[in-house]
Amino acid sequence: MSIRVIIVDDEELALNLLSSILMDIEGVEVVAQCKNGHEAVKAVMIHNPDVMFLDIQMPEMNGFDVIAAIQGDVLPLVIFTTAYAEYAINAFKVQAVDYVLKPLNEDNILESVARAKTLLKAKRVVRKKPELLDVLQDISETVQSNMAQQKPATLIVKEMDRIALLDQSQIDWIEAAGDYVCIHIKGETRIIRSTLKTMEAELKGTNFQRIHRSTLVNMDKVREVITAPKGEAFVIISDKSRLKVSRTYGPAIRARLS
Repeated sequence: MSIRVIIVDDEELALNLLSSILMDIEGVEVVAQCKNGHEAVKAVMIHNPDVMFLDIQMPEMNGFDVIAAIQGDVLPLVIFTTAYAEYAINAFKVQAVDYVLKPLNEDNILESVARAKTLLKAKRVVRKKPELLDVLQDISETVQSNMAQQKPATLIVKEMDRIALLDQSQIDWIEAAGDYVCIHIKGETRIIRSTLKTMEAELKGTNFQRIHRSTLVNMDKVREVITAPKGEAFVIISDKSRLKVSRTYGPAIRARLS
């Protein structure tokens, strides 16, 4: 059985590799190679392929946009190429969709083509666009949410004549110094014209905790708590600094640690 295939990927190396592998497979005819979503939509209209290898992550028009833009309700069998396994598995639950993980592997591509041939031969491919779009919408929302969660939170500060974006997770602690604050991060001290109150407001809802009227600490950096007389304590953090915890903030620290 011969199948007509188009390939869509904005990465030239991936496009060439996939094309090279597919062209060596008996019964596979690569009828178009597309470098973006716009070319893919045109190629589907012109060639009416049986199978489309489609990259999910592309600029301007991603894989989901391509599906939405294809005219008509019947689609080619879609095989996504993606680095996001957890999202591809959701797509695979739709009968008309398969996936190949990046970096591309010849064995996986061969297996995917074999499954496509089996489905096409048995005429068990359901390729209705509305059903596929519903699933892809869920996947798209999950991808965006996951990427937002993975993006490191930043603290935006003004240093002299420049603006710096500091990775919050890398900050050890922050201390007040008159009209300035000292931000201790990765073994360095950044001196910023600001107040500790302003820093505390900026970091509200994060893992930073006031431990003293002049000190904010990243609780992820706390390695040890040493109790002292009269309700006071000290915390040892990852940069080996020993910071005093006042009685006022002692209960909050204990609550966070518990």
